[in-house]
Amino acid sequence: MKFYRLAATLLFTGTAMAQSSDPFVGTWVYNADKSPKPVITYAIDDRGNERYALTGSTGLTVEIRADGKPIKSPTGATLSFVKVDDHTWHMDRVDSRTMSRVYTVSPDDQKLTLVDEFKDANEITERNITQYHRTSPGKSIYGQWKSFSMEIEVLKPESIVIQPFEKNGLSITELPEEVRTDMYFDGKEYRSQGPGGPLARSRSARRTNPYTIEMEYQDKGELSGTQECTVSKDGKTLTTTGKPVTSPVSFTSVWDKK
Repeated sequence: MKFYRLAATLLFTGTAMAQSSDPFVGTWVYNADKSPKPVITYAIDDRGNERYALTGSTGLTVEIRADGKPIKSPTGATLSFVKVDDHTWHMDRVDSRTMSRVYTVSPDDQKLTLVDEFKDANEITERNITQYHRTSPGKSIYGQWKSFSMEIEVLKPESIVIQPFEKNGLSITELPEEVRTDMYFDGKEYRSQGPGGPLARSRSARRTNPYTIEMEYQDKGELSGTQECTVSKDGKTLTTTGKPVTSPVSFTSVWDKK
């Protein structure tokens, strides 16, 4: 979910709107309590020969072995997967943030709990606990699951800093990842920059009114999702609703102006 929260980082042009009076300019802090929790699905398929197919909320499927050896996912993240026992599994994922995930299956094989810890420079910044009930026959971790509970504990607040960029653009910095996007509101793609240089993802956006932006985001040149971002008329709240192209689920996040 983190990626879709940060997909709100966009900017637009227009001489009058690119100044500090622009409702999007400022520092926005993620508010987990105000953000609705989506109902998401998870599927895990045993493909034999110690190969497993994992399909998460974005709809993307990753095939991986439970041998702890890192692989690259379709989005470019580095993943490793380990089976501890029939009811406990572990995953590590590294992309813009490092995530450690523990899968725990109940003794009766009917409930799956995922505990995700996100780290930044070895400091835990967020902890998510998502519980699923089984929606298909199966034992252990295998089968299809649907969430019924999600708790998000933000230990180090995420924020988006939006500033004017040159004459008609805006510069957006995602914290704590330190990912910056400098772009214009002209529908063209603009590549994001990380601490180590250019990233494989880019953004394009168009403005529909002074308080609403519609955008698309791309990974490695391919469309990966859409996003609508709206600032409240009082200028205090930014609401983003994003949808990956591979998923029927939309993710809504609420950000408060600092």
